[in-house]
Amino acid sequence: MATATVVAPSASDNVERQTRFRHWRTPLVSAVIVVLLGLGLLWSIALGNVAISIGTILAALLHPGSSGVQELVVRTIRLPRALLSAVVGANMGVSGVLMQTITGNPLAAPEILGVSAGAAVVVVGALTFVPGLVGAPVVPLAFAGGAAAGLLVLTLAGRGQGRVGTVRLALAGFTIASLLLSVTQGLIIFNDNDTKNVFFWLVGGVNFAQWSDVTTALPWAAAGLVGALALARSLDMLALGEDIARGLGLRVQRTRLFGGIVIIGLVAGSVAVAGPITFVGLVVPHIIRRLVGNRHRVVLPLSALGGATLLVYADIASRFVNPPFEVPAGVVTALIGAPFFIVLARRQRTVA
Repeated sequence: MATATVVAPSASDNVERQTRFRHWRTPLVSAVIVVLLGLGLLWSIALGNVAISIGTILAALLHPGSSGVQELVVRTIRLPRALLSAVVGANMGVSGVLMQTITGNPLAAPEILGVSAGAAVVVVGALTFVPGLVGAPVVPLAFAGGAAAGLLVLTLAGRGQGRVGTVRLALAGFTIASLLLSVTQGLIIFNDNDTKNVFFWLVGGVNFAQWSDVTTALPWAAAGLVGALALARSLDMLALGEDIARGLGLRVQRTRLFGGIVIIGLVAGSVAVAGPITFVGLVVPHIIRRLVGNRHRVVLPLSALGGATLLVYADIASRFVNPPFEVPAGVVTALIGAPFFIVLARRQRTVA
């Protein structure tokens, strides 16, 4: 009687199989994220006090003048909100990648280093004393506030040390961010501005999005992504460690300076129109790296798409928290990101 022979796969077969999987993994992940983002944008536009069908949405977008009042709602209210959430989410995703790499700290994110809070407090202060100040003039103020807060946190965390420790940086960031949040709350409470219109500066949201907000944030998003991609090769070297990067000829301080400028620009463009939305810049880069690896020319654009997708769905979820009322999307991202941060911090402590 014949006996069947089972041949175990060789090591070379396993390597070839893993290589083929890695080759298709990035396009597959990209396609999934793009599909999820597209579906999320359509869902966001369709969702509201009056539901609008997908067919009506497509007609309003592709054939102007064909849908009457519903077209007006889509084009002037819901579309700007959906697009702004995508742009701001993309900004936060890219800034998170940059910040984690240039600081060498997996816990780094715009809100954890106080950059978002610094931008927010300066903008709220400006709006308090100049209530009519809106749009593009707000961005340079947010840039200045974010830069000052970030430098203060790094100075506090690195004082007396040659390197900035992970836990020390997080503690310094939370301390400064809490202080700035208190100042922001004081500015809102002790002034006569319409609290409803400035409340989202405390947690971040796109509830009051307009086309002017999209046109304010979009150039900063485009410039930031281009600047980040220009740094991709340098970031790959820096991720290997500062000593190795210097050995490879990288000018580390210049890379960090340019990266910091890009980060603050992205955060300023976002905070100026949507407030300090938290944890997108922390969560998304870790997920993308786990899915596609550490090459920054891949991680950066996918983090932009991932950040956009996360914030679009967070904005959708914010409408179901307390219906028929809405909460800012920053509340949802905080509910997602806070447990993630705790798990990540515990893991870093265990590794250390």
